[in-house]
Amino acid sequence: MINLDRSADRLAFITEQAASLGFAFERIPAVDGRNLPDWLKSEFPADCKMGQGAIGCFASHLLAAQAVVARALPFAIILEDDAELQPGFVSIAKTAIAALPDNWDYLYFCSAGKKSVIRVCSIGSEHSVVRYTWAPANTVAYALSNRGARKRLAVMPRVRPIDIDNRFAWQQNLKIYGVFPAVVRQQREFVSTIKGAGSGVRWEPSPLAMFAGYFWTIREVGVRNFFAAAFMNLVNSARKRFDGIQRIAIISDLSGLNARREPAHPDG
Repeated sequence: MINLDRSADRLAFITEQAASLGFAFERIPAVDGRNLPDWLKSEFPADCKMGQGAIGCFASHLLAAQAVVARALPFAIILEDDAELQPGFVSIAKTAIAALPDNWDYLYFCSAGKKSVIRVCSIGSEHSVVRYTWAPANTVAYALSNRGARKRLAVMPRVRPIDIDNRFAWQQNLKIYGVFPAVVRQQREFVSTIKGAGSGVRWEPSPLAMFAGYFWTIREVGVRNFFAAAFMNLVNSARKRFDGIQRIAIISDLSGLNARREPAHPDG
């Protein structure tokens, strides 16, 4: 669990949830972007447009990834200190991770996106493991595999906030899955510690890179799934203009996405 030393209220918030839901956690002292350690400064270019808070957040997630690799962990669940966990989170997380294929990198638990998702398999009667055609910009709660941690630590320009960077998954060949509906939400009552992330900055890569990303995504999720999702995005966008309601379609897998197995229902 990533937590700034000065954020005692957030630490208490997570500690209370851990006691209630019955899990233990390890605290990773978050990096303060105003006082970046020298060994981390080289990770971010001098002309980086991210604010200090966003740089500190990114650096903190690098520390978490580093711990996964250094300890040779098969995976770890990474929480930010404003994660609000739903009842059943522990069992759903275990079941979802067990259902993933061997080559997964990320599993998002806070899948608060706006685009259609593609069901890979069901976990219980209410939740599914899904793939995204456009990943949510949120790193408040996710599982990170050893494979994914090594990708995250690879030498590369770090020029965007980490949650936005993950959206352009093709640039790192990230295999990102999610639990849908979300089993974690971001607690909005805390004052943000990531102000000035780069207001007004366009984080997208070049148009050519975005075009390549569409082809990568089609290959990842399958042609039929991709275009079914795109169609439902158009339908739901039109409906939103009419009634103002945001809808997210769940596309039944039409292209045979590979989950290792259909898992048993989680306990509780």
